[in-house]
Amino acid sequence: MTNPPACRTAVIGWEEGSAGQVHSWALSAGLDIACFVHPHDQPPSVSRADAMRGRDATQFSIPELGRFKDIPLISAADWPREVSRLGVTHALVTLSDNALRLAEMARARQAGLKLATAIHPSATLLADAILGDNLIIHARVIIGYRVELRDGAIVNTGAQVDHHSVLGAGCSLDPGVILAGNVSIGAEARVHTGAVIRNKIKVGVRAIVGAGAVVIEDVPADTTVVGVPAKPISSPKTR
Repeated sequence: MTNPPACRTAVIGWEEGSAGQVHSWALSAGLDIACFVHPHDQPPSVSRADAMRGRDATQFSIPELGRFKDIPLISAADWPREVSRLGVTHALVTLSDNALRLAEMARARQAGLKLATAIHPSATLLADAILGDNLIIHARVIIGYRVELRDGAIVNTGAQVDHHSVLGAGCSLDPGVILAGNVSIGAEARVHTGAVIRNKIKVGVRAIVGAGAVVIEDVPADTTVVGVPAKPISSPKTR
């Protein structure tokens, strides 16, 4: 679902790799970011030294003085009420935890906020794709013919989702993932960087596919698979 022109939007989450990245191209996707939201009453405490530890990057944004990327950062457990007071009409939940993202989306709806969608201008969406709400589709993604994306799905940079595949609610595809045709990804599942999934495979709810895995068999719910070909390393029976 697309947004009305420059809809006034609260972004739920402030992490640089998710909310910060979307902010960098939000206006070109029709999003006017009014504020970021930390969905807790206590403001986040993040030091620049801790944030930069282990990173070679020289540019990295953190919350400072009640702002993130020079935009107000609201810290409130009852954030839907707070953003509504500001005249905000839309919310985009960017939280990386799949279950939490769906939960905060539900809270937004209950408060009467509309859920925005963020689609990078370089993404390619082929004919008859069915798009849910609160989708985040990053740069150079390809969404194939008649693909279906349920609410809250995230498709990261350079991923390819081929024809008639279905992405379940709140699932996440990391950069460079390739899904062949007719693949089904379950709700809240996560497919890590560079994984390849052959045609007509079903990945169950809350399953995890490891980075670089090649999946040639169905993955049961709540199961983690890794390797080439992908094999389970954990399942509900082994946890």
